[in-house]
Amino acid sequence: MAFMKRVKGTIAAASVVLCVCFGNAAQAQQAPAQGNKEAQPQLKTEDISDNDLRQFVQASARAAAVQEESQKAMVAVVEEEKLSVEKFTEMAKAHQQQKLDAVPATAEEKAAFNKAAQRIMAMQPEIEQNMQQAIEKEGIKMDKFEQIMLAYQQNAAIQARVQKMLEEKP
Repeated sequence: MAFMKRVKGTIAAASVVLCVCFGNAAQAQQAPAQGNKEAQPQLKTEDISDNDLRQFVQASARAAAVQEESQKAMVAVVEEEKLSVEKFTEMAKAHQQQKLDAVPATAEEKAAFNKAAQRIMAMQPEIEQNMQQAIEKEGIKMDKFEQIMLAYQQNAAIQARVQKMLEEKP
């Protein structure tokens, strides 16, 4: 039971990391693809083999390990800039909504936030590369992993198959 919770958490963590790491690229790809009839179709439940799902689960576990290490490195950057993780997160959310000025922060905190954010953004290409290598080490290509991730997030039948697979795992 604990293993199943850990793998579910791993899949969720990998999903978050993929959104963060590949979000900009995905958004850039989605804009032209919306008008493009040749965009890659969403996988159907029957198109995903048990082997695909096994690779997906294993790749998700590897991706979560990369995510955990990356998260530690990002926290270290924030702390080196003398900000709490909570303050940085609050400011990052406000920045995404273009409301950074609405966050109560000193000039020093804003400068520290900017410096930490720049350093973290500079880390992203390496994190993306490490994530992709971790996933592909399981024999699954990124596009297939992303398709299965989407299917897993949106399809109860895929979730049930993964659940069953996890229950059968020794």
